[in-house]
Amino acid sequence: MEDQQSVLATLHPAKPSPGLAGTPIRTSFTTDQFPAWMNRHKIWIGTGVAGIALLTLLLLGWTAYAVQNRLIQSSGHSLVQAATDAASKLDTMVLERYRDIQLLSTAPLTLGQNPEALTSYLRNMAQAHPEYQWVGVTDSHGRIVAATDARQISLDRSQNRWFQLAQTLDRVGILDAQVQDESEGTSAFTVFAPLHSPDGRFLGAVAAVVGIPPLRHILDDTMQVLKNIEWTDASHLEYQLLNEKGDSIVDSTLREDGQPNVRQPESPSATMLKKQQQGFIQETHHRRGTPIVTAYAQVNIAHADPPLHWGILIHVDEASILTPIHSFLRELSVFAILILLPLFGLVLGMLKALYGEWAITKREFQRATEAESALRKRTEALDTLVVAAQTLSAQQDIDGLLHHLLQLAKNNSGARYAALDVYHDNSRKTTRFLAAGNDDQAAQAIQTVLLKQTAGESLGQESGIIRLNHLREHWTALEIPTAHAPLESFLGVSIRCQDQFFGRIFLANKITTQGLANCFSELDEQAVLTLAVQAGTAIQNLQLLHDSKEQARHDSLTGLLNHSATLTILAQELSRAQRTDHPVAVLIADLDHFKKVNDTYGHPVGDLVLRETARRLHETARRSDHVGRVGGEEFLIVAPDCDFHALQECAERFRIAISDKPFETTSGPLTITVSIGATIWSSEHPLNSERLRKMADYALYRVKSRGRNGINIVPHPNTSEADLIRKAV
Repeated sequence: MEDQQSVLATLHPAKPSPGLAGTPIRTSFTTDQFPAWMNRHKIWIGTGVAGIALLTLLLLGWTAYAVQNRLIQSSGHSLVQAATDAASKLDTMVLERYRDIQLLSTAPLTLGQNPEALTSYLRNMAQAHPEYQWVGVTDSHGRIVAATDARQISLDRSQNRWFQLAQTLDRVGILDAQVQDESEGTSAFTVFAPLHSPDGRFLGAVAAVVGIPPLRHILDDTMQVLKNIEWTDASHLEYQLLNEKGDSIVDSTLREDGQPNVRQPESPSATMLKKQQQGFIQETHHRRGTPIVTAYAQVNIAHADPPLHWGILIHVDEASILTPIHSFLRELSVFAILILLPLFGLVLGMLKALYGEWAITKREFQRATEAESALRKRTEALDTLVVAAQTLSAQQDIDGLLHHLLQLAKNNSGARYAALDVYHDNSRKTTRFLAAGNDDQAAQAIQTVLLKQTAGESLGQESGIIRLNHLREHWTALEIPTAHAPLESFLGVSIRCQDQFFGRIFLANKITTQGLANCFSELDEQAVLTLAVQAGTAIQNLQLLHDSKEQARHDSLTGLLNHSATLTILAQELSRAQRTDHPVAVLIADLDHFKKVNDTYGHPVGDLVLRETARRLHETARRSDHVGRVGGEEFLIVAPDCDFHALQECAERFRIAISDKPFETTSGPLTITVSIGATIWSSEHPLNSERLRKMADYALYRVKSRGRNGINIVPHPNTSEADLIRKAV
């Protein structure tokens, strides 16, 4: 209000009359500053000056646009001519290689297939034409009989596409540029031809791999000519040679030899290249994002079968083309500013009087908008909380729930950084720490406190909302300077359900349309508190569900997997083995004479033996193994990625873990032995889970029939179970 009064006082130094109190504010000019006729016609003068200035700017803009368009058209035609010349040179170079192979395929030396003479000739040919990376001749079976690289003689090339095509063609063929084995993993195109005897028999094939560098040299020479005529080395002149699939054969921005072809983004120039023979277009560079002019021309290699259609793209930045006009416009702009600036000052002075009234209207409108925005935000927050509560309650795992809660809290509060510290069973010990957002200072401020045990306990004991002043108190207690990680705003809310404490949500640096806010609003606190309550209930429900599922899967006495869960794991591992072709071992361990333990010492001692057996088996097993109790004293072990030799060692470890150390019981130490039968699933002899268990049972039977306290492994079932049993008897 004071600013408004000062503006009005400046504009109206004299007190206005009562009759003019309601009239709009107008700018007052005195005759001390302007002549009388200008004071009477100041509105028309201002309008005329503004019109002349606008008309001048429009004329200058139109002229600059016309000159710029003419420069682009001229440069585009020059680029098109250069691309067309390069296309003609490329076609000529490919045609020369085509004719070389055509002559070579009919030469008596090639048809005679004298390896020594032919190899010498091919090497001389490669030395005379460095563009050949490899030249070779095969017999009718695809084996190399002569080549520029002697190491490849006798190699089988019957599976190469050029050899397979040569068997079906009666003329020279060309394969598009791709990574070839003969070119040592680099990109090249292949020219090949069949070899036929006078009576038409297929004798083999001759093939030449032509590298990419010759193509690049042609395009580099074209670029140098353009730089010498119209541009300089500082200009952004680039080129690309594409095949008809859109893969890059040569790219001036990717100079590394040996790189495989990459698919280029679908650009307007590439699209036009498929429709027209040649032309140019204005577009945006897909990597640098700068405006460019691209000329395109097709390279139609008609003598290939099928015909190859390559395309050449030559790019130049519009800035390089428009450098002369830009320099002229800069000089013209300086001159225009010196002339037009005083005129614009006159117009701005006339508009200054309207600013006061406009400012008042703006403030009133802003107050109404803020009130409407606050109401809308509360409505949106309520709707969002309803949806969030439904989403949190629908989560099926705790990790997904925690990540979703973190994002909901961050998005609904407008925080730049959010963190979630999860504790373990009301112990105030962190089990996991999740973070979202990119704010290093906020992350440092929060994590510094949480890494200190005393501060973590102190934060965990807070039952209400933690704000920035509470956080600074913890910093002071830890003797940390309050300015070590400056924060504008901070909010911490605990996640609880009834008396159980799960963790805390931390939010930092709230962002508004005006920038960083110095505090979180009351609406933010209410929204985050509501989310925390919903999350606490959802976490407790998921924990109860998880506990009930785990109890249903495990044996109540030993804590191992129960019978049904073990068979389910076995089916899952067999399904995975079928996909990966990795072996799976199945072991059945049975305690020897366990009935005597129950009959002699009682069931409490028997239960103790079973629990100790389960503990030893679980500790002996690998991390990837699965141990389950499938009967009274019978245990089933599933060992993924375990072959025959590893299974022997694995079974012996289990036997030693049980048999070599007495069991400490209330009736004294007891020596317990175990019999183990095992078998292996493999891709060569796939069996279902029932057959595998029967094979392991049969192996267990063989151990018991031989005196117990041992292991036996049934090999891969090359014979039937009846034959195995008959041989054992």
